[in-house]
Amino acid sequence: VYSDKGYIIEADDVIYVSIRVLAGNGAQAGALVSKGASALGTTFRAGMFTNEAPQTNYLNFISVMATENNTTVTFDDLPSGIVIKNYSGTLPISVSLNEGESYILATNAADNVINQDGLIGTLITSDKPIVTNVGSANGSFHNGNGRDYGIDQIVGLDKVGSEYIFVKGDGNDGWENVLIVAHEDGTQVEINNNGVSATINRGEYT
Repeated sequence: VYSDKGYIIEADDVIYVSIRVLAGNGAQAGALVSKGASALGTTFRAGMFTNEAPQTNYLNFISVMATENNTTVTFDDLPSGIVIKNYSGTLPISVSLNEGESYILATNAADNVINQDGLIGTLITSDKPIVTNVGSANGSFHNGNGRDYGIDQIVGLDKVGSEYIFVKGDGNDGWENVLIVAHEDGTQVEINNNGVSATINRGEYT
């Protein structure tokens, strides 16, 4: 449990908050845009890079911060055999946090095959509102040697929808992709009204 990680930013009028990360040597970088009050929730599903060709500096993570004292946070739907950094306890993981305290789960994709995508679909629940950041501090959707930061602050289940518009950047198809995580069994995924392309259960992804 960390008491000195992350920021609580408040203002008396509308503001925009983002964090930009530079890994060094002009290589990898990432950005996270705060969702503000919309980020507060009690049920989340995690997503990040799939790391098909893992390297020792591919790190997937989930980071939560409590907004009230005596908040219980549980991390569930974790696969058997996952190796979490600095953790040797049982699954699911449950932790108690006070306001402003953070807890981080992280996996190195190179530790074993399960770790490549083992945190994707993790169910994060709490009994009081929390903020959740997820992603990869180095990782890839591709099976080559490329890597980058892919991080975001996600919203809770109460704000998740069923219809989305995605915008592709200038990256190659091999690594510029869409990750969809199901929260309910039998979730059908359609693309551009072309029929069902995948049916996934809770915690699974396509």
